[in-house]
Amino acid sequence: MKMRSYYIGELTWPDVKEFLTAHNVAIVPVGSCEQHGPHLPIDTDAYDAFWLSLKAAEKAQCALVAPPIYYGVSSHHIDFPGTITLSPHSLEQIAYEVASSLTKHGFKKILFENGHGGNTPALEAAAQRIKADTNALVAVDTVSLIPDFIEKYIETPYDAHAGEFETSTTLANREEFVVKERIKKTKIKLPESKYIKIGLKETGPRVSWSFRTKEISETGVIGDPTKASKEKGELAWNLAIERLADLLAELDRMKF
Repeated sequence: MKMRSYYIGELTWPDVKEFLTAHNVAIVPVGSCEQHGPHLPIDTDAYDAFWLSLKAAEKAQCALVAPPIYYGVSSHHIDFPGTITLSPHSLEQIAYEVASSLTKHGFKKILFENGHGGNTPALEAAAQRIKADTNALVAVDTVSLIPDFIEKYIETPYDAHAGEFETSTTLANREEFVVKERIKKTKIKLPESKYIKIGLKETGPRVSWSFRTKEISETGVIGDPTKASKEKGELAWNLAIERLADLLAELDRMKF
């Protein structure tokens, strides 16, 4: 269904009502307001989740994007100025109320497009509550759709925050906000353990663990941004947009 915009914030209520006669999928982008090292914008996670959601919705033409939730669970970054955090309970409740509002109008499938890993437990808890109370289909995507890209192109095993991956994707979608002269390799101080790991590419047995970013990285970077490139970022975004659009189309087709 061709719309003049796939962002609810730019539509009128009759526009949304008309859309719901044909489709019932909504995307809720969720991000964070937290440090991203000395070289990336503080709103990287929120901007990227919203940007990706809009690109995929425009491609799929079967889902609307809700106004993003710009704050997340970022207490581990609070030592760095500019970081603002919600408690897990607060994010869970906000996500629950946003999605529940959407279901009241006829959106039966909700996708949380999550740009920050620290939000995942709260969003998954919210998803369970939304399902129980509304019977909507609720999914959470946290950089889940492109594991093959990460395996093939991201060289850094401990790349978890403001490193090779996020620097590449930011170079690709808003290069003007990357402070390139501050891109430097950072020494990471991880516990000497075969089970305590961090990062997108690390494999094998692992346990979850809590940390303050300042304990393991003086700059706030966890990874190696010197290995980043705009080309890698463009490849990542193209694949992510394609697969998210495909997921939206699949959700749209599902009888639910």
